Amino acid sequence: MFRKVVEDMVKNKEVDITSRYKSLNKNNIIGDFRFIVIEKFLSYENELPFYEKVILDIHSFLKHLGLSEAKAFGLDTSSVTTETVPLIITPPKEINLKRVV
Repeated sequence: MFRKVVEDMVKNKEVDITSRYKSLNKNNIIGDFRFIVIEKFLSYENELPFYEKVILDIHSFLKHLGLSEAKAFGLDTSSVTTETVPLIITPPKEINLKRVV
């Protein structure tokens, strides 16, 4: 589907996907695509009740068993970068630090 969307945008002259390199541009060679997949993971800094931790751990386990998002979208793994971002649901209360000499 992504390819069809891009083809439609090129046809309507909304985007130009020819390569930015002069040698490739004069031959109308299409440039490369790079996909960034943002993957969220549950941060250890969350203060959650026990049952919510269990539910989120099960969710994480099932997510680990399933297809990666790059494979699910049918993307070439050489053009995919996966970035992980911590998910903070309930930030911890203020922590008081005490210096020990």
